[in-house]
Amino acid sequence: MPATQIESNPSQAQSSSRLQRFLNCYWLRPENAFWMSLRSQALESHPIKGPSIDLSCGDGVFSFLHAGGDFSSEYDVFMEVGNLDEVRDAFADMFDHTNVGYEPMVTLRPDRKFEVGTDLKPNMLLKACRLDFYECLVEHDHNHVMPFENGAFQTVHCNSAYWVQNIDQFMSELRRITRKDGRILLSVKLDSMRDYTLNAHRDKFGQRWLDIIGRGRIESWPSLTNDETWKQRFKAANLDIVSRTPFITATHAHIWDVGLRPIAPLLVRMANALDEHTRQEIKSDWIDLLSELLQPIHNANFNIAPHKQEPAEILYELTPA
Repeated sequence: MPATQIESNPSQAQSSSRLQRFLNCYWLRPENAFWMSLRSQALESHPIKGPSIDLSCGDGVFSFLHAGGDFSSEYDVFMEVGNLDEVRDAFADMFDHTNVGYEPMVTLRPDRKFEVGTDLKPNMLLKACRLDFYECLVEHDHNHVMPFENGAFQTVHCNSAYWVQNIDQFMSELRRITRKDGRILLSVKLDSMRDYTLNAHRDKFGQRWLDIIGRGRIESWPSLTNDETWKQRFKAANLDIVSRTPFITATHAHIWDVGLRPIAPLLVRMANALDEHTRQEIKSDWIDLLSELLQPIHNANFNIAPHKQEPAEILYELTPA
């Protein structure tokens, strides 16, 4: 089946509402909020039909928001974090932490659920469980064969394939667990990301500066590659491309490259030390300002580069050949 390129054109009101919901959860990392919101926007024209699986679902918040769920303005993902002293030098994941009494403040539940969600980190699965958005959660490392039957799912979703080392096996596994008439929705970063960082200016900034900014991000993405190689991987796994939707431009990636990542642990510690009223008041003003700043770039085609550049992330819709 020939691949087609899909371009979404949501109304400004829809775009603004989506961005607001992601900012509510990720306000202290606004660069992640707009990236996830654009990813959700790209997925909008691809319905999740059951039985469905969300591979590497993490805490489930992205898929929950994408499905139309919402949280109280008093809730965000930074309320349930740990390892803050180890983030800068040990590259610890602050979100790989949960408390026994953790309860997300859900105000609106999506109309649908995923039948299955998977992740490597037990703490993330515990958080996902609290959402009541997955009928079943499975701890699994996707470098290994998946514990699911052939053709088990109508829709397979994953936005973390570039984290997988054993990528060729993973592609074959995606095909194996997908029904013959099913769909795989795969969002992948491209290695053009390397060109959209400040690493090329190591001689000016120094390695320590780049380590603080980057925290080993790109080095932890072993399957990062270009568009053509992703297509070759799909072909080798006997997968056809139904559609191809670029949604992160070079400009988006340049903005994301620095963002608030270096100071995020300090911002989280400061925000969580505030009394509830003050925290909420500052958060509200913060989101209002960020919404106004980010709305002009909250567009899959936004790019101020003088010439056409490779996208930084693409959504592929695939089907078994």
